[in-house]
Amino acid sequence: MKKLSFSRSKIGLIACMLFLSVFLAACNSEDSGSTSSGNEAKTTKVKAVMNWYAQPAHGGLYAALDQGFYKEAGLDATIDQGGPQVSPTQIVASGKAQFGISHADELLIAKEEGLPLVAIATSFQTTQQAFAFHKGQDVKDIPDLNGRTVYVTPGAGYWEFLKNKYDLSNVTEMAHTGSLVNFIADEQSVAQIYAASEPFVLEKEGVDIDMLYLKDTGYSPYSNLIFTTEKYLKENPEAVKAFVEATIKGWNYYLENPNDVNEYLKEVNPDLDVELMAKEAEAQKEYILEGDGTSKGVGFMKKENWEAMKKILVDLDLISDDINVGEVFTTEYLPY
Repeated sequence: MKKLSFSRSKIGLIACMLFLSVFLAACNSEDSGSTSSGNEAKTTKVKAVMNWYAQPAHGGLYAALDQGFYKEAGLDATIDQGGPQVSPTQIVASGKAQFGISHADELLIAKEEGLPLVAIATSFQTTQQAFAFHKGQDVKDIPDLNGRTVYVTPGAGYWEFLKNKYDLSNVTEMAHTGSLVNFIADEQSVAQIYAASEPFVLEKEGVDIDMLYLKDTGYSPYSNLIFTTEKYLKENPEAVKAFVEATIKGWNYYLENPNDVNEYLKEVNPDLDVELMAKEAEAQKEYILEGDGTSKGVGFMKKENWEAMKKILVDLDLISDDINVGEVFTTEYLPY
């Protein structure tokens, strides 16, 4: 049998090749915001924080998560629920999450406070905010709130707008905590509610109501919009594009298949009522598809609406006229 022999140069070459292969394998296993396994493509880890507990108003995002749209887009996405003590703007600005949910007026005020946030898509073309009053009460317009207790978010931009536009000097303001118990008990009172959801809760409790819609007063911000930071947008444009496109795909799926996603929402938030979710999913369609939502596509935003919202807040001295709305929102990452 012929003996095999190796020169020192060949042995050195083989050693180098083995070292290189081990080095490359180690590099590929390192986690720098992305993950990979075997021949799978790398994924980018992202987190989104909601402005309230999981509900149909977040249906597009949870649909994208449940149906694997984020994963298909190369994202390892997680969603954190919000709540009364959760501030998505602060959390995203601090870098603890990459995306958040808020409203156009809140984002403009956050910009005034120095938070470098940018809206990249909207869920609702207008606000769902409304004021509920017990059926049969003599309430026909906002000034009729005078002489009544009104449960409202203290310092909310829309409430300052209404007090500035109408004489509401005889209203007794009470902080809205998210509960409707006090409103139900006092038939003379009025409470802020979300028009596509909470009326069904009250109906189930046997409470008949009518509503005044905030959007009819001229205060109509984009709502449940999706935002990120200027820094993340600049450094991770592909991840932002992937997140927006997957979310819009999620919303389109939810509009057609709400019951599928509602089952998942129930798993995330066991307090949800399946029957009420079905009603809310149907009722909120008009807020998603209104105007540009139908003609341009779900998620679309335009400068005129942002300028109108800015003017209202400037007139209320809540923000300065120096804010450039072109720095507060972008449609560059929408899939149209």
